[in-house]
Amino acid sequence: MNELETLRTVRRALDVRAERLPYRVTHRLELARTAALGRMPAPQTVRVAQTQLATAGGSASGPSWGHEPSLSWRIAAMVVPIAVLVAGLLAVSVWNDFRRAEDVADVDTAVLLDDVPISVYADKGFGVYLRNNQR
Repeated sequence: MNELETLRTVRRALDVRAERLPYRVTHRLELARTAALGRMPAPQTVRVAQTQLATAGGSASGPSWGHEPSLSWRIAAMVVPIAVLVAGLLAVSVWNDFRRAEDVADVDTAVLLDDVPISVYADKGFGVYLRNNQR
């Protein structure tokens, strides 16, 4: 039995036993609880000073001229990073395609310059020969 189930079992048992207590006992328990809550200190609100970082151009929270940037600046602040990311992904894709084309060209060149006739590569037994020689 885990801890949560144990707590639930104990709570149920206490609830059942509390129902059987005489009124005099439950009334005294209620008075004691009320007195204990009355002695408890009132919750205090704590004020925390808000810090603001100072930078060379003004506050760190925004521009130093005191007003919000325009809608076009906010849109540009969202669109430009996304455009740079997309351009980077496209550049990586093009570079990857270029490298793959170079690798295929290298393999084609090696096959054409090899002394083995091209008809051997079409032979079904050639794949078995390659697998056995790779070990």
